Amino acid sequence: MVLWHYELNTPMGPMRAAFDGRGRLRELAVEGLDPRKTSPLPPKEQREAKRFLDRQLEAYLAGTLRTFTIPVDPQGTALELRVWDTVRTIPYGQSRQPADLAAWLSLEEDLIIMACAANPIALLVPTHRVLLPGEGPLPRALRDLETGMGWRRP
Repeated sequence: MVLWHYELNTPMGPMRAAFDGRGRLRELAVEGLDPRKTSPLPPKEQREAKRFLDRQLEAYLAGTLRTFTIPVDPQGTALELRVWDTVRTIPYGQSRQPADLAAWLSLEEDLIIMACAANPIALLVPTHRVLLPGEGPLPRALRDLETGMGWRRP
């Protein structure tokens, strides 16, 4: 399956996005484009999907978007997909401890932490709403944004 890769310039810094042939987001990472992952010129539908993602990211970071409507298709194990589906139910502006999710899903807390760390779609699968041990400054900045403090680049 061909993935269409894009580099995004956002207030968060460079991001990398990949869409499948049906316009579903497969990857979104806070990092620049991997030069090993190149795509031919995408068809018009793919360029539209990328522009839609740009608009939604801009609105989210401006504090005017709470729910992303980009179709996503994260790839992972059955356990990871189960954790990510649960993470997507955490309301905007709220957070959970890994132990809370572990109890809810009847899983070990370490499995929750590993699944969150393996999340291929930043923001849209909002693992920043899970308070992970040793997390960097970006998840905290995203939680601050969602609690009304506005976007401040970490």
